[in-house]
Amino acid sequence: MVGVFGLALPAGTAHAADAVVPPPSAEVTVIAERPGPRLWRVSSERSTLWILGTQTPLPQHMKWRSAEVEAAIAASDEVLGTYSVSLSMTGLQPVEPQTLRRALPKKVYRRWVTMRDRYIDPRLPTEHLLPASAALFLQASAYEHAGLTSTDDVWRSIYGLARLYGVPVRPQQFEVVRESREKISQRESREAGVRFLAQTMDRLEADLAMSGRRANAWADGDLATLMQLAPSDESYAASFARSWPFLSDDEVARIIRNEDTRLAANFERALNRNRTTFAALPMYLLTKRGGALSILAASGYRVERPEDRE
Repeated sequence: MVGVFGLALPAGTAHAADAVVPPPSAEVTVIAERPGPRLWRVSSERSTLWILGTQTPLPQHMKWRSAEVEAAIAASDEVLGTYSVSLSMTGLQPVEPQTLRRALPKKVYRRWVTMRDRYIDPRLPTEHLLPASAALFLQASAYEHAGLTSTDDVWRSIYGLARLYGVPVRPQQFEVVRESREKISQRESREAGVRFLAQTMDRLEADLAMSGRRANAWADGDLATLMQLAPSDESYAASFARSWPFLSDDEVARIIRNEDTRLAANFERALNRNRTTFAALPMYLLTKRGGALSILAASGYRVERPEDRE
């Protein structure tokens, strides 16, 4: 599974496309603590798409409540679910399994063992993981060790509000199927995974050290700080994509461009289908040059950042 692209009122009820009106009831399952970031808006003459920028990691069970998010979901015809893209490769030759000890250079392996012992439960088997899988496992374990988590809690709140206001949720989970052309060897594929693991270890301590700043910026809606952090997240996501097996860097770049286009098309279909729609995406995908919002803006949609509406 990849996350790089690595996401109501009853039908027929009139909605305001250019404004969000707070719902009449404030009794929701999200507890009022921190407001979270303000929303981005994509609009045409007849419809509006509200987008929440998400951030990883965040404190586990962080209590947040955004009146703007609640109002946008309550006024929506549809919520777009978590956006994810998985990659399936066909025609691959069987790969000889390797332990991490064999797959990693000695220096990288020693570093892996040190970080593994620090963050991962020793009862969990890790030696037969692929390097890229080991990287994701290490990252998740370190986040948990530090009291951090992914955006799952945010999505639980979004889905809870959708249930509360009777808004249907439309999945955004897609699969990319590629036939292996053996353009790169098994050795080159392993090296790509090793590079991703090394990069994960390189940035992990800094990520943990910066987690407080990241979390506070997100919880307080500090868009300037979030946008400063976005290029690092985009770079890391691209590195993960390049760790996919048997794909050259050019092929990976082409897949990412295609997925940016697909996401923009998915948003455009929602704008044509609904009067008001709610979605959420990682912040780096909202700010990405040439990304989905840039494509929509080039197609004539009005794209507004939160500060544009102040």
